[in-house]
Amino acid sequence: MITLENVSKQYRKSGTHALNNVNLTINDGEFVYIIGETGSGKSTLIKLLDGEEKPTSGKVMVNGINVGRLRFAKVPYYRRRIGVVFQDYQLITTKTVFDNIAFAMEVINKSRKEINERVREVLDIIELSAEFNNYPDQLSGGQQQRVVIGRAIANNPRLIIADEPTGNLDPRRSKEIIELLEKINRQGTTIIVVTHNDILVNTYRKRTITLDNGFVINDNPEGGYYHV
Repeated sequence: MITLENVSKQYRKSGTHALNNVNLTINDGEFVYIIGETGSGKSTLIKLLDGEEKPTSGKVMVNGINVGRLRFAKVPYYRRRIGVVFQDYQLITTKTVFDNIAFAMEVINKSRKEINERVREVLDIIELSAEFNNYPDQLSGGQQQRVVIGRAIANNPRLIIADEPTGNLDPRRSKEIIELLEKINRQGTTIIVVTHNDILVNTYRKRTITLDNGFVINDNPEGGYYHV
């Protein structure tokens, strides 16, 4: 479960109030969209959830961990419990599809047997078994994003945070990515998707939280894009 209790975030250098007294609860197994215009606080919310930033006030709890109270040295270990999907892929260009996914398990010292078995499972989930030996520059944008998702789920995290996962993709590939995230969600993984894509939000309806100037202005369990 994820809870934010009276969470505010102010950046000292700029004085920007990125989030203002945010209260949210996201239950295990939910699929949630976070939407809002540029500067609404979406990126800050993600940074608070993954431990990159600490709240100025309030409490951020993720699966029983007070993220804002983590010591700097503990943050990398915490991040191993969650999966993050980036818009710009951040794949290792000198590694194959198989090895990019395996890397997420290697850094936590999984055995070669565990890695081989899990990567094959992940390749089947993301439907890239035939491309296991390809390099990122041999893949389409949609396929690269599938590899990113595969890497994110390699260690069976309870939470996936996807930051604009369809931002670089055409409409057909975007739908494929959302459908893949739905598939992973059906296995019990909590999914949070930050997006500007109102077509996807209106087509694949999930709980939709709208931010504006750091405030939660709408939390619609039925989904659909909320225009400020």
